[in-house]
Amino acid sequence: MAIRKRKKILRYTILSGCLVAVATSGVWFATYRHYNAKLIDERAAYEEQLNDKDEVLQRYMDQSQTAYVLISPKLAGEVITAEDVMEEKLPKFSSPDNLISESKAIVGKYLKIDALSGTAVTTEMIRDEARLEPSERKEETEYIKLPLRLTKKDVVDIRIVFPNGEDYIVVGKKSLKDVDLANQYTFFNDNEEEAQLLQAALVDAYINNAELYMKQYVEPELQPEPVVNYVPNLDVLGVIKDNPFIIDQAKWSLAANLRKELEKRLEVMEDEDRIRVGAQAPSGSGVIQRKAVQGAAAAEEAAKVDDSQSVNGVIDRTNQAPIDSSADQSSTGVTNKEAATDDSLLEGE
Repeated sequence: MAIRKRKKILRYTILSGCLVAVATSGVWFATYRHYNAKLIDERAAYEEQLNDKDEVLQRYMDQSQTAYVLISPKLAGEVITAEDVMEEKLPKFSSPDNLISESKAIVGKYLKIDALSGTAVTTEMIRDEARLEPSERKEETEYIKLPLRLTKKDVVDIRIVFPNGEDYIVVGKKSLKDVDLANQYTFFNDNEEEAQLLQAALVDAYINNAELYMKQYVEPELQPEPVVNYVPNLDVLGVIKDNPFIIDQAKWSLAANLRKELEKRLEVMEDEDRIRVGAQAPSGSGVIQRKAVQGAAAAEEAAKVDDSQSVNGVIDRTNQAPIDSSADQSSTGVTNKEAATDDSLLEGE
């Protein structure tokens, strides 16, 4: 009897244990499925976030631009070395347009202003020389004949040619800041000596029928600066010798004799031979001829002229026969005489 009772208890115990094990396994399995499904959902959401971030990052990379950032603070006037900058990608929408994207355009240049570390270097922040000359100024010219393909990135010499064919360099190797080709304007920086030479050359253009023109460099980085061999008139030489901004006076010591010899050569020329090489007098010259035609009335006059040599609306007529400015002056004089006669008649009345 006792044995049968123990067997019955053992049977119930085993059955209960099996039921508990089954129930526990079911609960565990259900819990596992629940958390596994939740984990799958979280993983899917995380992967979706990653994909969204990848898209944003790709858009950022597509709309970024290369820039060079200062690693350490620099003071104005200090030279920038290769160890001072590092390359970075900056978003284009929040970066200035004049960022420098090549290290060779930065290394060896000088800062114009103090800059902290992390500052992106722009073209307006650097210059070629450590310090500005005291007399350096912005120059604007309209009286120089420009090449038709001139751009604001060009480096040029400004030259002058006299009616007898003598050709001199007035200003050498100037980097242009801006160009208005249609109106024949150029903008660059010059010092006091260069400004004096340019003004003297302009006087020669009026008095001696000389022509001022620009010539572009082929490879400015490989070509050295030329020796300026233009000699201004004696009055300008006197101003140069007394000008405190012009330090190098030694090269002008023999200039007076050179100028006198040039003027002697020009004086022996006959009046009919005194024509400007390539254009007319500055007041109505090749400078004016090569300006873009503007307005309906001007367009009608331009239609009568052969514009086969025009480029981008700028007409090259420097090879045409020069206009006799004396005829214009005589006609102007006649008009003035007629006006004076009319005035005297009115006064007599």
